[in-house]
Amino acid sequence: MKRIAVLSYNHNKYSETFIGNMVKRLPGQIHFLYGGDLPMFYGNDVPFLKEDAKSKFAYALKEWATGKDWRTQHSEKVEQYLIENRIEAVVANYAITAFPVMEICRKHKIPLIVHFHGWTAYRQSLINSRLEEYGQMFEIASAVIGVSQDMIEQLKMLGADPAKLHLITYGADPEIFTYKDCSANENIFFSAGRFCDTKNPHLTILAFNKVLKSLPGAKLVMAGGDENLLNVCINLSQALGIGDKIDFCGVLTPSQIYERMSSSLAFVQHSATTIEGEKEGTPVAVIEACATGLPVIATRHAGIKDVVIDGETGLLCDEYDIEAMAGNMVTLANNRVLAKRLGAAASQRVLNNFTMKQYIDKLDAVIEAVVKK
Repeated sequence: MKRIAVLSYNHNKYSETFIGNMVKRLPGQIHFLYGGDLPMFYGNDVPFLKEDAKSKFAYALKEWATGKDWRTQHSEKVEQYLIENRIEAVVANYAITAFPVMEICRKHKIPLIVHFHGWTAYRQSLINSRLEEYGQMFEIASAVIGVSQDMIEQLKMLGADPAKLHLITYGADPEIFTYKDCSANENIFFSAGRFCDTKNPHLTILAFNKVLKSLPGAKLVMAGGDENLLNVCINLSQALGIGDKIDFCGVLTPSQIYERMSSSLAFVQHSATTIEGEKEGTPVAVIEACATGLPVIATRHAGIKDVVIDGETGLLCDEYDIEAMAGNMVTLANNRVLAKRLGAAASQRVLNNFTMKQYIDKLDAVIEAVVKK
């Protein structure tokens, strides 16, 4: 049984279900290390460095005696954990969790797999400030994973060895997101995702405002947690006079998301590249909506266009083109035959290509290969 350490900056962030599923579903003995770029905890919130006064005094005394600061002592504890637990591979989620452990992996010949998901592949300020570390990471890594074709090309530009690159797209759980014919539902448009720059929820609202001119009875349901744009979106809806048409329903569980999806007509998301060059990976909610049988109305952004085929499983427009997005929403509401065809094709495409099992199986195959090598 493989002994794998999975590293995550966050413990159980609602928007990172892909990491949670990785920990729960990967075969082998999984060690979950989390809480910062250099993980603070393992197991059930067991700290690598204790925070009580006695322990802090001991760290300070050791720094005085050896010159090793708190960060160095922390790193040594993580290194000790990997060795004592005979870890055979490290899966670092996002580049930031790979940077602090890559020399440990090199030193002890532990295969390092860097799994990119979004921002650390694109954000220009991060890349510029840590360019040398990116180069070292790509050299040390045994494998590098991207979740969209766009991301794979970006990682090549950053210097990743094409021979180490693997395209593995997330998957939906078909036991939760089961197909339903949603084409007879009311004109309810659903979105699920963080209220952040890449998802541009305010642009979805501006498009929906145009939809209301043709479909005054339409509703928009927006699920997700705040990452600086929730209040902006609420204020915008009020300023436009459509606050009563939008339901900001907060963070939902997967089963609650499915319930909302299965009572909607379409899934909407206006993802766009930020001024920092940042893009999404492949939004999980888009895949889950397709699995449910919802046509996706979105932008030709990053991994969305890998999953959604324009005119076959959904309707796409260019980034920032809110007129076209609004037009696609009205088109779907007025053509239920099209809505039914797109939704059924979307669900079948996910079953064929983007299930959770397929994602985990492909990831496990990469881990297996580097461990054997």
